[in-house]
Amino acid sequence: MSNTASTTDSILEFMSFRLNRLCEMTKSSASGFYEREFGIGLRELRVLRFAGLEPGLTLTRLIELVLLEKTVTSKLVTALAKRGLLRREVGEADARQLNLYLTAAGEALVARTYQRGDMLEKMFLSVLTEAEVQTLDRCIDKLTAALIEHQQGADAQAG
Repeated sequence: MSNTASTTDSILEFMSFRLNRLCEMTKSSASGFYEREFGIGLRELRVLRFAGLEPGLTLTRLIELVLLEKTVTSKLVTALAKRGLLRREVGEADARQLNLYLTAAGEALVARTYQRGDMLEKMFLSVLTEAEVQTLDRCIDKLTAALIEHQQGADAQAG
């Protein structure tokens, strides 16, 4: 076996690659489902769901939550507002900021997508036992916390 083959094999075994692959496959499947069922993509739906979770959130806060670039998020907000699903209001505390709210149509859409999303989640996790789901959940929480702690340590050293 050549060095190239063993290197390729090890790359495919990296946990970060495997998690990213699973994430991309899940997002692609879910986005197609939501587009077919509700006429909305997963990124747009995430914007709406976060606006529903934190009424009045700013674009800056939304960008932190959806993990998308500023220009992409801004375009999504504009498109959702044009569709009548999201409302933008000038901030009371700071007129330079816009606060985002769901419209009645946006709230209704989000509610319907959560119902269907719960079914998708159950279907996705149905290949695991309850104990495996609980273990996976704990592992994700543990890895996330460790990465946050590591990043905060790196930020503190850089600052």
